[in-house]
Amino acid sequence: MNAESFRQDDIAVVGVVYDGRLDIDAVLSASVDLLRSNGVRVAGLLQRFGEPLPGGKRSMYVEDLSSGERIRLDLPRGPEASGCALDPDGLNRAACALSGAIAQRPDVLMVNRFGKQEAEGHGMRAELAEAVSSGLPTVVAVHQSLLGEWEKFLGEPGHLLQPEPTEIVNWCRQRVRSGDAIRLTR
Repeated sequence: MNAESFRQDDIAVVGVVYDGRLDIDAVLSASVDLLRSNGVRVAGLLQRFGEPLPGGKRSMYVEDLSSGERIRLDLPRGPEASGCALDPDGLNRAACALSGAIAQRPDVLMVNRFGKQEAEGHGMRAELAEAVSSGLPTVVAVHQSLLGEWEKFLGEPGHLLQPEPTEIVNWCRQRVRSGDAIRLTR
C-alpha cells in the first residue's frame, strides 16, 4: 500500500517547509525536546553535521532518536571533490533505523528530510511511505524547492507547517491519540 491510496484526512503526516536560510535541524531538535519534555515518545531521525571538510562543507550524519547512534551519510572525499557525496551504505543504514523506529510505534515519528533522493524515488522513500501507511503522526522536513515532489508522493496537496517548534508541537497534539499527553510549558 502507498501514500496515494489515502485521503488527506487519513494521512497523519505533515511537511515542515524550510529554505536554505533556516537551520531546520535546530527547529526539529527543539520540537523533539519540547515533545519529550511533555512525556511524548518520539522516534525517528534528525540530521546532524560534524567536522568541517575540505572545500567548506561539513560531514553529514543522522541521529537515531531511539538509540542515539549517529550514522554518517556522506563519503569522505578529497579537497577537490564536488557534487553529491552521499554514501549508499550510510543511507541504507539510516533507512533501516527509520524502519525500526516505525516498528516501535512511537507517539510521533520525526524524519530529517524528504530530499532529492526521496523525490527521485530513492533514499528513504519506501520508509516514508511505510510511515504514512502506518498512520503514525509523522513530521518531515521538506525544502520549499521539493514541494511539488512532496505532493506527488502524497498523491495530493499535503498539510504544511511553518518551521516553528510551537506549530509542530501543536500539530502533534492534534494527532497523538492521547492529546492531553502534550502540554506546552512555555
